[in-house]
Amino acid sequence: MDGIWTLVVSAAIFCATMTMTPGPNNILLATSGANFGVRRTMPHIVGIRLGQTLLHIAILLGLGSMFEAFPVMHQALQILSLAYLVLLAYKVITMPVDDVSQIERLRPMTIKESALFQCINPKSWLATITLCTAFTISGEAYWLTAIMGVVVFNIVGLPTSLTWVVLGATIRRKLDTPKRRQYFNWFMGALLLVTIPLIIH
Repeated sequence: MDGIWTLVVSAAIFCATMTMTPGPNNILLATSGANFGVRRTMPHIVGIRLGQTLLHIAILLGLGSMFEAFPVMHQALQILSLAYLVLLAYKVITMPVDDVSQIERLRPMTIKESALFQCINPKSWLATITLCTAFTISGEAYWLTAIMGVVVFNIVGLPTSLTWVVLGATIRRKLDTPKRRQYFNWFMGALLLVTIPLIIH
């Protein structure tokens, strides 16, 4: 049992590293926090946890092995991820900053949208596959450690996601002119593009 708790602590440290460091989710959360505030971004956070958990369970049930058996599926996922990240970066960069009517029509990601995004988020796949392989014990303890991994990922991931939203909301106070909002959106869009090498490695 001591070995399992050691594994859980190691998994928690790994999850903290993966969820706190910059990636598509965190960049989008900070952008949403800056443009919409903490409260309106909460569905985005819930969607991330929901989508990540469903992806985690699917990989535990054998989804990862399908990509080994059919490499073309992995290549198709990479292309889809690349295209969607470019689209998201474009949307962030071109967000209106001075047209009041356009700004009022904007909305943050919904639970469904952010949950579905995890299916093509390369960092989510990397983190989840690593958790399912490096932080589980084979044999009778497999499902115990696998389920603990799902729980740990959510316990660690929720506050770290909220941290990025709060960071964005804090920056929002400084974005008091259209030019500053524009520069911020350009910067966050560029950061999303920087994540593309995660896909085409």
